[in-house]
Amino acid sequence: MARALFTLTVKDLRLLVRDRGALLLLFLAPLVVISAAGFSLSTLYQSTRHLLPVVDLDRGPVAEKLLATLREAPDLDVALVDAEEARRVVAETPRAGAALLVPEGFSEAIRKGEPAKLVLWTDPVKHLEVLKIRAAVERARAGLVTARVAARIAVVQVLTYAGDVDVDFESLSEDSASLAERIAEGTVALEETSVFGGPIEFNTFDQNVPGFSVTFLLLGMLFGVGLGLLDEREWGMVYRLSASPIPPAALLAGKMLSRFVTGLIQMALLFVFGRVAFDISLGPSIPALGLTIVGIAFASAAFGFLTATLARSRDAILPIGTMAVVAMAAVGGCWWPITIEPMWLQKLAHLFPTAWAMEAFNDLMLRQRELTSVLPKVSALFGFGLGYLALGLHLYESRRIA
Repeated sequence: MARALFTLTVKDLRLLVRDRGALLLLFLAPLVVISAAGFSLSTLYQSTRHLLPVVDLDRGPVAEKLLATLREAPDLDVALVDAEEARRVVAETPRAGAALLVPEGFSEAIRKGEPAKLVLWTDPVKHLEVLKIRAAVERARAGLVTARVAARIAVVQVLTYAGDVDVDFESLSEDSASLAERIAEGTVALEETSVFGGPIEFNTFDQNVPGFSVTFLLLGMLFGVGLGLLDEREWGMVYRLSASPIPPAALLAGKMLSRFVTGLIQMALLFVFGRVAFDISLGPSIPALGLTIVGIAFASAAFGFLTATLARSRDAILPIGTMAVVAMAAVGGCWWPITIEPMWLQKLAHLFPTAWAMEAFNDLMLRQRELTSVLPKVSALFGFGLGYLALGLHLYESRRIA
């Protein structure tokens, strides 16, 4: 019994060693996932400096004190700019998740004891960055409130108990605490608004629904187009078609078109489900959302075709294609916001269509931007699709002739 068990074990291990595809899935695929996730999420576990554009319309002493406090923050780089530049920086610079506006008359309102406010212009896509910047601004605001409350309490209590030698310090402490609460209420408010004019709330499903939809779209194209074409080749369908009036190109076009339509239906159903179940935003322009879906579906179908021409067998396409999809989805912002990734990885991610697709979805669903803002991203998606298709056709023709 033991000898038979040993023989069967050795036999299966030998088969595994000979199966290169299985070995790649066992060892190389986990390394790709670990590396992609580790590099992408590395900024979560280290101190990262954020750029805070400040629009100082007040230019008073209290505003100067506020700016001095913000400059002392260990994770902020404060830059004084005008309002237009602040909005542009937040919209275009990954390090800037928000900008701070100090309104005119801020210092005067503080001096007179009147309610004052600060305004934080935010980018809802950079949610984690906004949280860190908001925390730093809140600390600076709290310092202003504390100083103002202490000063007013001192004045009030001096005027109240001046010349009274029999002061009840316990009552004085209670009166001061009660007075502090009344003064602090509404002293310096922090108002937050989106720099794009849309809502500031962050629905996690606005990130997850398009992200995982793109991931499974790529996997569906990999298995549908890639494996389907390899099966057709292994079954001899290509050679049979060469003896018929149907050109081989018709087989390729038919396979890709059917999967392209399937991908469109899949994406549409997932977005409808996300809207009904999770109340995701569909953006201000349904045509723009549809155009983005068409672009990523076309690029995904062409990617599936290219993978089929690169892999020589069904066993090879699974590890190669799966690792490629996982890497593109991870670094391209499908599983987490791309803004949390290191800058070098964000730039690298734009070598893949996933990053362009997720930027377009974020612009529409989170930033509430119009069609014109996503046209460059959609153009990039069609560019990727045409590039994959051209390279795949070249490889297909060269191998068919050979």
